[in-house]
Amino acid sequence: MEDAEASLMVVEEQLGESEELIASRQAVEDRRDALEAVNKQQRDVEWQVDEIRSHLSEEEGKLYGGSVRNPKELAGMQEEADILKRQLRRREDELLDLMVRVEEKQAALQEAKESLAAVEDRWRQEQKELASRKERLEGELAGLQERRKQQSDQVEARVLALYDTLRQRRQGMAVAKVERGMCGGCRISLPMTVLQKARSGFDVVQCVSCERILYVS
Repeated sequence: MEDAEASLMVVEEQLGESEELIASRQAVEDRRDALEAVNKQQRDVEWQVDEIRSHLSEEEGKLYGGSVRNPKELAGMQEEADILKRQLRRREDELLDLMVRVEEKQAALQEAKESLAAVEDRWRQEQKELASRKERLEGELAGLQERRKQQSDQVEARVLALYDTLRQRRQGMAVAKVERGMCGGCRISLPMTVLQKARSGFDVVQCVSCERILYVS
């Protein structure tokens, strides 16, 4: 029963989401967040590029439209247009870099998703096997409990109480087999009188050292 209970406890601890599954899901979320952050940067730069292009178009329209004839004013407009062109080139270069980074983040996210799918497949199979094992252990434990009840009903109350007390004191081992004149629990040599009483089987006989109940096969 103790072995079955210990095995059942191990199985129950393993049921549910594993650390690997949780970590894989977190990896997907982290990479999705990273992609969204770069996407946001790209959108911001695209907006800036559009604004600069619009402004530049207006300046060039004025510059080459013929409505302005003052040389000084034309020179100022040309200077403004040159500044806008430099800004546009910088933003376009930044946009290209962000587009590359977006592709990298998308690939990383896809890789994390594929890894998560593989982990989930393994986890589902493991959970199925664990659930089956849990059911088997529960059935085995129920059978053992019934057998113990049937056997304990045939044991005197005082002896059963002694047995339960010794199990608590001796890490679950209340009974020891006599082997070559020694207690199988603590391995000390037993007095001849104790051996004779144990062999007779008339009453409960305990080891003089560890107090375990002795039996001779």
